[in-house]
Amino acid sequence: MQRSAGRGVLIQVVVFVVLLGAVALGLTFWYQGQNYVSTSDAQVSAPIAPIGALLAGTLSTWSAQVGQTVSAGQVLGTVAPVQTASATSPREVDIVAPFAGTVLDVSAVAGETVAPGTPLAYLGDLSQTTVTAYVKETQIRNVAPGQRADVTVDALPGTTFTGSVSQIGQATAATFSLLPSATQSGDFTKVTQVIPVTIALGAPAGQLLPGESAEVRIHLH
Repeated sequence: MQRSAGRGVLIQVVVFVVLLGAVALGLTFWYQGQNYVSTSDAQVSAPIAPIGALLAGTLSTWSAQVGQTVSAGQVLGTVAPVQTASATSPREVDIVAPFAGTVLDVSAVAGETVAPGTPLAYLGDLSQTTVTAYVKETQIRNVAPGQRADVTVDALPGTTFTGSVSQIGQATAATFSLLPSATQSGDFTKVTQVIPVTIALGAPAGQLLPGESAEVRIHLH
């Protein structure tokens, strides 16, 4: 009889602990929802521009390499324009860096034929890195410019960057997708959309690379 009573007390204690844990968990979620907007759908961004020839011709020279730091206006290569009847001795045209930055990618090969507008390399300004966080449409109304944000990057575990909301997108990320989803009668599945939010980092973030995965917590108050 005494053993049964002791077992009953133990069960009551276990139930109480479980209920207490559930209440604590619920209060934690409520507190987080009232004070923060968090997302793990975020990545490092930076101003990136393609570099290409302004006219058709042969890529005579190319010097830029991945990882190289270049200055605005620096010559990265030259193009010999296609020879025409009116110009028997075409003058080579320089390909220059549009701004100071770091060469992120190169596909140019000296001697190849190039067309106007075809990217030969990509240049990024790593001194102007930001973080783009994709916030659910159900939470975006609580986000405003100037709110403080905590940012962690997967590539730098244990490091937290402090920033603030600098810009809120005025359309969902899917709006500008190259392949927007088509809604057909009887084939609709409602999906929560996300809005891009730009986080400006308060400390120098030159060690961050565009495209790295991040997590963001925005302080609402």
